[in-house]
Amino acid sequence: MKHKQQITPPRWADWLLELYCKEEFIEEIQGDAHELFERRSEHSAFKAKARYVWDVLRFFRPQNIKTSKKLNSNFINMTRNNFKVAARVLWRQKVNTALNVFSISIGIACFILIGLYVKQETSFDNFHMEKDRIYRAWVKEVYADGRVFFNTHTPLPLGPTLAENIPEVEAIVTIGDNPTLVGRGDGRIADNFQIVTPNFFDYFDFEVLEGNKDKPLPNRSSVVISESYAKKYFGDKSPINEALPLQIDNETRDYIVSAVLEDTPLNSGIQYNILISDENNDLLYSPRMFNAWFSIIVETYAVLKEGVSPEHLSPKTKSMIKAQLGGMDPFDGAPVEDHYLVGFQPLQSIHLDPEVPVANYPVGNPQYVYILGAIGFLVLVIACINYATLSIGQSIKRAKEVGVRKVVGAQSSNLIWQYLSESLLIAILATFIGVLFTLWALPVFNQLAQTNLAFELNLETFTQLAGLTLAIGLLSGIYPSLILARFKLIKILKGSNLSAGKQLARKGMVTFQFLLTIFLISTTLIMKKQLNYLQSSELGYNYDAMVSVPLYSQPNSRGIGQMVSSAMENGKMLKSELSKHPNISDFGMGSHVFGTPGWWQLGFEASTGNYLQFDLLMVDPYYLDAFKIEMLEGVGFDPALDIHKTQGVILNQAAVEYFGFDNPIGKKLPGNDFGDHQIIGVAKDFNYESLRESVQPLVIVQNPIPILDGIMDTNSGDSVIPKLVFRYSGNSLAEVGMVLEKAWGGLFPGEELNFHFVEQNLQNQYENEARVNKIVTIATVLSILIASFGLLGLTILMVNTKVKEIGIRKVLGATPKTILGILLSQFTWQLVIAMLLSIPVTWYLMSQWLSDFAYRTAIGVDPFLLSAGLTMALVLIVIGFHAVRASKINPVKALRVE
Repeated sequence: MKHKQQITPPRWADWLLELYCKEEFIEEIQGDAHELFERRSEHSAFKAKARYVWDVLRFFRPQNIKTSKKLNSNFINMTRNNFKVAARVLWRQKVNTALNVFSISIGIACFILIGLYVKQETSFDNFHMEKDRIYRAWVKEVYADGRVFFNTHTPLPLGPTLAENIPEVEAIVTIGDNPTLVGRGDGRIADNFQIVTPNFFDYFDFEVLEGNKDKPLPNRSSVVISESYAKKYFGDKSPINEALPLQIDNETRDYIVSAVLEDTPLNSGIQYNILISDENNDLLYSPRMFNAWFSIIVETYAVLKEGVSPEHLSPKTKSMIKAQLGGMDPFDGAPVEDHYLVGFQPLQSIHLDPEVPVANYPVGNPQYVYILGAIGFLVLVIACINYATLSIGQSIKRAKEVGVRKVVGAQSSNLIWQYLSESLLIAILATFIGVLFTLWALPVFNQLAQTNLAFELNLETFTQLAGLTLAIGLLSGIYPSLILARFKLIKILKGSNLSAGKQLARKGMVTFQFLLTIFLISTTLIMKKQLNYLQSSELGYNYDAMVSVPLYSQPNSRGIGQMVSSAMENGKMLKSELSKHPNISDFGMGSHVFGTPGWWQLGFEASTGNYLQFDLLMVDPYYLDAFKIEMLEGVGFDPALDIHKTQGVILNQAAVEYFGFDNPIGKKLPGNDFGDHQIIGVAKDFNYESLRESVQPLVIVQNPIPILDGIMDTNSGDSVIPKLVFRYSGNSLAEVGMVLEKAWGGLFPGEELNFHFVEQNLQNQYENEARVNKIVTIATVLSILIASFGLLGLTILMVNTKVKEIGIRKVLGATPKTILGILLSQFTWQLVIAMLLSIPVTWYLMSQWLSDFAYRTAIGVDPFLLSAGLTMALVLIVIGFHAVRASKINPVKALRVE
């Protein structure tokens, strides 16, 4: 629930009022404005602040303004005159002005769009009033053999134990995420619910739109739902005090809707739709789990008291762990407090902290935020450099203007301010057009980035745009204005080469442009190369045209065994119907399907005393054959053999190596508490998870009961209820949906049908990489477009400074090819230097990015050669165009003495 906060008027507005207002009026004006602000703030803080700023501005009247030399009429008149002259100059140079405005506006639009995305990613969970005191707890188990188990899912007893033993902890909030079925009978819908402590709303500021705002979860039978879920399950009527049936502990119970929350904000790391109280924990977990320190289940958030730093809690958490686990010996005699560690992660760092494992909800990749942020900034920098180069390219034409101004007494400072006025006008026009580009491109960018960003034109936005405009105007215009203002009068009158001595700066600019262009192109090519590698790699199974259909268990099923068994029976009925179709074959059923995260992970104590973990896959005897998974040793599951169904176990190669087997066939898993089972085969390793991860130990069974008997810990982010898979060999993908709907509707008329192509699931694993690559590609194309304007400016400069040389060479018989060589020679070394500088930078940054993938392509030299080739082609096109133009200039005009 929202906490009250003292709202005050904007300080900068008070400062502005005190700056301009006469002393005899300020007390009265400020007092009235503050009184109005307090009244308005009771309704809307934002509107109150906006109206207060307006009040300050509307009192800016001649009778209220202090007498100040800073505001004398001469300064104002001079400034107005400078902008008037600047507008005339820009109007005369329409083409040059259009190039500047267009390039900078593209840079601004790119910068704003990417800036909105970066702002959202870096502002996760900042809207909570108590954000600075909220920390997520983590646990880490460190074993002597080098194994480390680091989790942000924590044991159930951790929260109550922290609250009881650590005085600095003000409160504990836990959040669990669980699958459920919503509804009764055949009309059930598969969904998820969050189980939280009732004080969740005291520390996390999610707005209650309707219902019990003081205590949204008043009792065990209450449920809170989001606004969109209220419409999903109750339509347009109010859901308050209505029943929402949820399946918990294999039994459907009615929960009464006590409140409706706002939909989860985009920048929230905590996601919700259905929330119930943790008073229902006894329905979900066995009594043993409430004292199980090695079973990780929920996220635990600790609210620390004011001024407490989590670093100072380490000695107390160690003492707490020693008291709780001291009677056990999980670490072979080593002190338990040194090997079972408890730590805290700040709430605001969760979304972009790759060092801490993910819990209930996915987090962002900080590398992508840094990459996109840097690219947005670089595109804007390229646009600003372009203005500088284009302005310098026109400097020769303005030399006489500078000479006339100096003759009539203009000082260098006057000239600098005059030319800065031009760059500020350019920046103002570019910002306006850039904002229009942003509003036009925002829907496309949202679709591309899979987000819902909004660009609000409010007071804060206008202030930021004003600052951006000022920065662009000053930074892009300062160098050209200094060059123009420092032209020597005697050299102007003699007609000397005014660009002498400026070669180093110009070469530096063109080298920097080439460097950025090659860097962006090569980065895009390497990312694309890795993405292609991920999508084309051999995964160890055949997923072509494979379809996955999640199954449902019978409503009266009790326990995981009955639920799996009844879902398998439903799968057999569906298989019988679908097998009648000639284009459908290769049926199988399994608890998980490739391309979906959250496979069932189990942990046990090995006979050697070590704690070991593996993933478990439950299948029918046809699943491995459906995907054409290769067996290296032993045999696959034989549907005719009951012993395979009840006791058969298949390992992958990674599991054989992990468990230390030399010859695994006929042996058992290395634990003392497993039921009757035997290893009948070894499957060749296949990548059932993303290629970011190496292949983990996998145990494949038809009957999980013997394995579950020996398990200490279990964790799954995906439902273990089986899915039916089959291969479609027809030509019309739409036919799959029609055939499925007909068969499904006849068998399960009240159940919701869902199906997915396995290939699409596999591609979705790399959706973030694909999105970022598209954004980087578009930004690279825009930067190349902008860079071409820069090259245009530089070429104009070269042509302007070599007009007479070109004229003399033409008189002596020079061809356009010769002139092209002259102009091209000005850029050759800059291009070579830029390429050499870009290689180590790009190599290092892309190596860091590729290190996130267990399977990755080699960077190679081809991206650098191709990027350099593309940049060279760009140079040849731009310079070639101007070389042809320069070759057509009448040498008489070029050599004429004016």
